[in-house]
Amino acid sequence: MNVSVERLRVWLLVGAGLLVLVIASFLGYAHYRAHRFLTNLPKKLGVNVRRETNGFTYSQSVQGRTIYTVHAAKAVERGDGKVTLHDVGIVLYGLKEDRADRIYGKEFEYDQKNQVIRADGEVHIDLQAPEAADANAKMDYAAGKDLHGAGAVETKDVRLIHVTTSGLVFLQKLGVAATDNEIEFASGGLTGHAVGADYNSDTGVLVLHSAVRVNGLEHDRPVVLTASRAELDRQNERAVLTQAKYVAVGGKGNSGQTAQARNVVVHLRPDGTAERVEAEGEVTLTDGLGGTVVAPRGEVTLNAQSQPASAVMQGGVKYSADEPLRQAKGEAAQGRAVFDKVGRPEHVVMTGAVHLTERVRTDASVEAWGERDLNAGQMELALSADRAGKAQLRDAKATGDARLTVMNPAAKGGGTTGSALAGDVLTAHFVRVGNADHLAEVHGDGHTSMRRVNGKGVVDTSSGDSLVAHFRPVTAGAARGSSATGKGQGADEITSATEQGHVVMTELPVKKPGDSVAPTEERVTAERAAYDGQLERTTLTGNVQVSNGTSVLWADRVVTEQQTGDVTADGSVKASFSQVGSEAEPVHVLASRAEMKHDSQVAKFYGAGSNGKPARLWQGASQVDAPVIEFEQKQKRLLAHSEGQDAAAAVHTVLVSGGSGTKTDLAKTGKRESGGKTSVVRVISRELVYSDEGRKADFTGGVQVDSADGSMRGQEAVVYLQAASGNGVKKPDGAAGGFMGGSVERVVASGHIEMQQPGRRASGDKLVYTASDGMFVLTGTPTALPKVVDDQRGTVTGTSLRFHTGDENVVVSNEGESGAGQRVRTETRVKNK
Repeated sequence: MNVSVERLRVWLLVGAGLLVLVIASFLGYAHYRAHRFLTNLPKKLGVNVRRETNGFTYSQSVQGRTIYTVHAAKAVERGDGKVTLHDVGIVLYGLKEDRADRIYGKEFEYDQKNQVIRADGEVHIDLQAPEAADANAKMDYAAGKDLHGAGAVETKDVRLIHVTTSGLVFLQKLGVAATDNEIEFASGGLTGHAVGADYNSDTGVLVLHSAVRVNGLEHDRPVVLTASRAELDRQNERAVLTQAKYVAVGGKGNSGQTAQARNVVVHLRPDGTAERVEAEGEVTLTDGLGGTVVAPRGEVTLNAQSQPASAVMQGGVKYSADEPLRQAKGEAAQGRAVFDKVGRPEHVVMTGAVHLTERVRTDASVEAWGERDLNAGQMELALSADRAGKAQLRDAKATGDARLTVMNPAAKGGGTTGSALAGDVLTAHFVRVGNADHLAEVHGDGHTSMRRVNGKGVVDTSSGDSLVAHFRPVTAGAARGSSATGKGQGADEITSATEQGHVVMTELPVKKPGDSVAPTEERVTAERAAYDGQLERTTLTGNVQVSNGTSVLWADRVVTEQQTGDVTADGSVKASFSQVGSEAEPVHVLASRAEMKHDSQVAKFYGAGSNGKPARLWQGASQVDAPVIEFEQKQKRLLAHSEGQDAAAAVHTVLVSGGSGTKTDLAKTGKRESGGKTSVVRVISRELVYSDEGRKADFTGGVQVDSADGSMRGQEAVVYLQAASGNGVKKPDGAAGGFMGGSVERVVASGHIEMQQPGRRASGDKLVYTASDGMFVLTGTPTALPKVVDDQRGTVTGTSLRFHTGDENVVVSNEGESGAGQRVRTETRVKNK
C-alpha cells in the first residue's frame, strides 16, 4: 500500500499556527498591561491638580526602582470635574527594569465623578520595548520620541508588540476597559487587527470581540490567522480562539495550507510562549494540494522553540486527498504523531478501525487508475525528511487483522491484476520514486494470507504462518508517466513472495466459453511456498499435497505455473485420480518425478532411473510399472514406455483374469464348466498403450505374458478387458471397475509366438486366448505351421490348434483357403514299460 504520508504533513500546520497564536497572546498581554495602568491612573494623577500645567511629569518609585512614569505636555482641570491630559506618554517598567511597556496618545480624559477614563482619538501601546538608558531618555521615550533615531517603533523583534486603537474607555467601578473600535497590532513582522475589545482587571481576561486577523511572512511565505473571537487569560496562562483558521498561502499549483477549528485553547508558559494547543469542533487540516484531515478533537504539544513535539487527533479522524495523480480516503478512531526537534514528523500512529483507500496513476492523460486499500486495528508509520525537508514514508506497520489490497490497471491485451495481503501484523518498507512513495517489501506474521488475480482472471489464494512479499520496482520512466499500462510500469505489483508454516493455497480457474460446468477449485497444502512474479511460478516444498476434486498429488516439491496451471512434482511423488460419477477405486501412481498439464489433463510420471524404482500405476489388482507412465485423464488413456537411458527397460503390467475351470467333460458337453478362480496375468513389454474407451491394452516391442495357465512370448499382444461384474450381474461401462478395471476377456498375441504350459510347449505366429472358456487358438503361416509339443503325447501341427489349460486334448483343423493341401502331422510318444 502506498500510504503517501507526506500528505499528512498538515500536522506541521499546527506548529506554524501556534506561532501566530503566541503573537495573539502577547497582544492580549499588552492590553492587560495597558488597562492595569489605566485602572490606577486616577490615583496617580490625583484630584489635587486644579490648574493648567505645561510639561507635567510624574514618576513612582519603590525601593529605589522606578515603577512607572507619566508625562504630559499639558494637564487641564476643567470645571465639570474632569481632567484633560495632552500629548500623554506612560511607561511601565519591568520588575528587573529590563524592559518597558509604553502607552501614549494625543489626549486622555478622566471623569472623576463617574470614575471613567476615556482616550480621545488614537492610542498607541508598545509592549516588551527595551529600557531607556537614563532618566532623561526615559522622559523622551515616554513622550513618544524614538531613542534610536529610526523614526518609528521597530516591530521585527518578536518581543516587541505595537498596538494602535481608539475610543478606549475604562470603567473603574467595574474594573473593565473596553473599545468598540478597530484595533491594529504588529510584532515580529506580523500585523493584525480586530474589532472591539474588553479587559477585566479583576480576572485579568482580555477579549477581542470579532474579526480577529493576523498577516505576515513565515519562512518567506505569506500566512494569515483569523478568528471570530479571541480571549486571553494571563492569570491561568491560556488563550481561547473561536472559529480560528490559519492559512499559509501556497505557491504555483498550491492553494495553501490551512488549519482550522471551531474552538481553540492555547496553554501558555510563564514566558508567554505556547506550550500546548487544544482544538475542538471540525478540526480541519489541509495541505493545499487536495489533502485534508478532519477530526472532532485535536491537540498539539510544542517544544521551547515553538515547534510541534507531538500531536493527537481523536473522535473519528477522516483523511481525504483529491489530486490529478492521486485520490485517497482514510479513517481511524485516533491519530498520533511525534516530531523531531525542527518540527518534522517522525512517527505516526493511527488506531481504531483504520481504513485507507487510494487511487493512483502515473500520468493525468491516462484513464486507468491503480487502487490500494488497507484495513487494520492499528497502523504505525515511520518517516524521514528528504534533502528538501519534505517528509517521506520509510516503514509502515499494521496490526490487528491487517488487510492490504492492491489492484493494478489492465495491461495491454490483459485484464486487471491485483493482490491482497493479510495477517495479524503486516510490516511494509517503502522507496521514494519521483515524488511518490511506493511499496518495496511487505512482511506478514500470524495467520497470514495472500490473494492474487492475474490478467486472465485466475484467482490464487494462500494462507500460512508468515509471508514476505517483494514488489516490482517502479522505473523512472513510469514515475514520469511514460507508461501506465505496461507491466510493472508505475504499479505496486508483487514480483516475489514466500509463505511458510501450514501453507494452504487455492486456485479458481476462469470458466472457459462453452463450458457448461464451472471450473473446480484446486487446493494445495505445504510447509513453504515461494512465488516468482516474473515467471508467474510457485514452488512448494515440505509435505506438498495438490488436489482439484478429481485428483490428488503428493510430493516433496511441486512447481506450478500460474498462467497454464501446469505442475511439476519431484521426490516421493504419489497421485490418485478419480472418475467423475464412478464408484470405482481411484487410479494410484507412485513415481520419482511427475509432470501434469492442466488444460489437456495429461500426467507424465517418471521412475528413479535405470538403477532406481520405476513409476508405478495401479487400480485395484491391475498394475503397471514402467520408467515412464503417461496418464491421459480426459481421454482415459494410458501410455507406458522407456525413455532416454532407460530405453531397454521393460514395462511390467499386472491384469486380473477370470481364470479357467478345473472340471471338463468335452466329450459330453463340448465346453468347459464355469466356476474357476480369479488369477493374475503379468505382461512384460517395451511399450503399453491402454484405452479405457475400447477397454484394450496394446503391448509392443517384445512381449512376455505370464499367468496361471502358462507363459507366452511374442512380438506384440492386445489384451481385451471385460466389464467387472457383481453378484453375477454385469455392470454398465464406465462403472465396471473403473480405469483398467474388469478381468481379462481375451488376449491376442502375434509375432513368433512361443508358449509354455506345464508338460507342454507351443509355437506359432498368432495366439488368441479367451478367458471365459480358457481356450487357446494357435495359428501360424503357410511356411511355419503352429506346433504343440506335449511331453507325454508328442508333437501336433496343423493350420489351427485349439487347446485348453490343463487339458491334454488338442483340436487340429485346416480352416480356410490357406489350409488347403496342408497335412496334419501328429507324432506320438510311447511310454517305456
